[in-house]
Amino acid sequence: MISVILATHNGADTIERTLAAMAEMEAPEGGWELLLVNNASTDDTESRARAWADRLPLECMTEPKLGKSNALNLGLAHAKGDLIVMTDDDVLPDRDWLLEWRRAADVFPQCSVFGGAVIPEFAAVRPPLHIPIDYYGILYGATKNFSEGPLAPSPLGLFDVAGANIAIRRAVYEKGNRFDTSFLVGSAGLMGEDTDFVRRLGMSGYGIGFAPRARVRHLVHAHQSSPGWIRHRFHRHGRAVFMLLHVRWDTAAEKFKFKFPWARFKAALGSYLRLLLATARGDEKNAFRQSHGLMYDIAAIEQAVLLSWKQALRKRLQS
Repeated sequence: MISVILATHNGADTIERTLAAMAEMEAPEGGWELLLVNNASTDDTESRARAWADRLPLECMTEPKLGKSNALNLGLAHAKGDLIVMTDDDVLPDRDWLLEWRRAADVFPQCSVFGGAVIPEFAAVRPPLHIPIDYYGILYGATKNFSEGPLAPSPLGLFDVAGANIAIRRAVYEKGNRFDTSFLVGSAGLMGEDTDFVRRLGMSGYGIGFAPRARVRHLVHAHQSSPGWIRHRFHRHGRAVFMLLHVRWDTAAEKFKFKFPWARFKAALGSYLRLLLATARGDEKNAFRQSHGLMYDIAAIEQAVLLSWKQALRKRLQS
């Protein structure tokens, strides 16, 4: 049996399209269940979802504490399947999505964690042409075109697995593995709960695989192609990268001491000046690259300052 966990927060504008696509899917051998976790929604997401109960093997539950990781952990605690697939409220899975997940899990028993293919589905407005497709992973969760089977980690132990289409064997959960609940709390929360989760599993010795034929299309709204949204996305991702590299995955994290990141400040200043020059020249490609670097440097500075405040507050409370 396959358990599908769908965590949603205020997903009323897309949830019905996602559930309609799921209602058209072919059922895998052994059947499947859909666990929809309403994560502190303030719109009518849940009532819209419950309307599909007669067309889907649907169970709705509520996680009142905001945070995608909280919702996923609740779903994991209720999942009955030997294979657990996690996805989002703004995807359109292929008709054979679960058949391909079942096949991949059976063909590669050495893998306990899998990433599936995520393909952006753009609305009427596409991203500007000067944005390289290589950035679609950061911006829209797009996965690379890897071959089917085991994935090798990057030098940092990272795997190209996107949270909109990820699967684990039940044994992974039964061994006590959970999502870190400090990630993705609200629209401004830290990204990277999926990256952190899969990296920890890979570092613990679990085999990580890729299933390119288990595909979902990720719905991209028109406003997510705007320059402002893209800059905000880079800023959020930059905060997450700083936290993951310099705190979460740093063995000396407990000894973290604030030092103003002057190198990042100088880099940000340089990126800003080059951005102004590229913009004045009408060089959109270079302006985009400089804007990307500027957002990451600003994010790193902000995150370092925030950590120092938290550290100072913690010491004050302990004294």
